[in-house]
Amino acid sequence: MSRKQALVLIVEDDALVAMDAADSVSCAGVEAVTVESVTDAIGILEREDISAAILDFHVRDGTVTPLIERLSERHIPYRVVTGSPAAELAAGGVPLDLCARKPADYLAIVGALVGIGPGHSPPASR
Repeated sequence: MSRKQALVLIVEDDALVAMDAADSVSCAGVEAVTVESVTDAIGILEREDISAAILDFHVRDGTVTPLIERLSERHIPYRVVTGSPAAELAAGGVPLDLCARKPADYLAIVGALVGIGPGHSPPASR
């Protein structure tokens, strides 16, 4: 079954940050699903039609590099929002142009990922 609305996967193990990100995604009129681990995120990716992802670099079960590989293989856009040093991200194979520092403007990030917000056409009204 195909999804009519975009679904953004948020991988974040800090509950307050995850709530902030999910609230911003919702304010953009986009559905969000949040998880705290790479394992859970990969499970969601296998079951759901994910439109984009917002990832913390370090989560409960390690770094998100295995998830980034799967997202890249499927051509699913993502951003890494983290406090990790740039050298660590680069060493993990994460393109620095796809990273944002915490605290981040999640509304702007989701807008860039799913093509809404400033510089983009708004989603069609129903």
